[in-house]
Amino acid sequence: MSDCILTYSKIKFYPLEPVIEDIKIEDIAHALSLMTRANGHCRHFYSVAQHSLNCYKEAKARGYSDRVQLGCLLHDASESYISDLTRPVKRNLPEYVAIESKLQAMIYDRFGLGDLSEKELGQIDDIDDTLLHYELEALMDYQVFDQPPHKSAEYVFHIEDHVKVEREYISAFQCITGLKKKYCCVGIDGCKGKWIAVCLTESGFEVEKYPNIGEICERYPHADTLLIDIPIGLAESREELRPDHLVKKELGKKGFSIFETPCRQAIYSEDKHTARERNILILGKSLSEQSLGISKAIKQVDEFLQQNPGWKNKLAESHPELCFARLNRNQPILENKRTKEGEQKRLEVLRRYYPEARHVVDKYLADVPYRKKTDDVIDALCLAATGMIGYKNGFQTIPENPMMDKSGLRMQMVCPII
Repeated sequence: MSDCILTYSKIKFYPLEPVIEDIKIEDIAHALSLMTRANGHCRHFYSVAQHSLNCYKEAKARGYSDRVQLGCLLHDASESYISDLTRPVKRNLPEYVAIESKLQAMIYDRFGLGDLSEKELGQIDDIDDTLLHYELEALMDYQVFDQPPHKSAEYVFHIEDHVKVEREYISAFQCITGLKKKYCCVGIDGCKGKWIAVCLTESGFEVEKYPNIGEICERYPHADTLLIDIPIGLAESREELRPDHLVKKELGKKGFSIFETPCRQAIYSEDKHTARERNILILGKSLSEQSLGISKAIKQVDEFLQQNPGWKNKLAESHPELCFARLNRNQPILENKRTKEGEQKRLEVLRRYYPEARHVVDKYLADVPYRKKTDDVIDALCLAATGMIGYKNGFQTIPENPMMDKSGLRMQMVCPII
């Protein structure tokens, strides 16, 4: 393999004599999500894929053509095959520059941009420089230009999980090129020892009850998003902070719907008394009956994730009341979800984003005729719709930079960018 590299998709790629058919967007997205900007000289890890996505978003915010948006997404794609060199070194290696130029031109050609005009290339370069300025300002406290360049969007340059960035990169590519045909977004809510899962796709929806979380994940192994209303990421000391208090504060009068999450030691206790004692010892606070009431469900999900590490941080925690507030123009829905008024208000909000919302509830009631309550299925539907919106627009997390618990699970709640 002296003349080739093995790509993520197991293709033998020859950088000096590239074959255009061997260029795969999956390889580009994966590699760039693991490559750092500025040769690693940043305050923290910030990938080339994040930079490329921000360039794409800036082009979109400026109203530039799809061609320029795609060009911004792909402008550093050659680095996925030949890496990058710092500018002082690169300018002294004309052979490298020739290899890079040839490969980048082939990548553009591969994805229909072989005829980019000087004006379009200029727009791409301008956005590249603009993002460079704001990246170094945020990550290195350094100003590239004396006069900050104009930007049409706001950016956060924090650490992102590379898998999330990789997916967002591919999603952006598919959206621009029109290849994005289907999504699969699952929302999960607990219901008397079982789980209700709502799955939304472009072709319709599914709603069903499951005995355990493992069966849902087995049913939807390739889902784009899986959001669940149960705590994920458990503190084992006072230094580890979950998002509960931040979400309570954001929800204001609706903050009572957020229960205190037990520590991991309490979750694995044999009885309520021991659980309370351990929580007081570890976190300095007791546990309410509501918190103890969801402990078995928390334990089931935590055990599943510990035994199936591939699902860690793919199955993500959210909260219906937080998501309803975001979908309702950042206004919490104060009506009780178990009343007719509360049900109607929540379905009214959901119909703005998913017009078939009422049909999901009706299908559930038809399949489970003895069920009169609708709040659980509406909550699951809210999380599925949240995943659908977030898959298209991106997600925010609370907190912005979540901590990891000792098992590698993020202590966060996710909500959509509207």
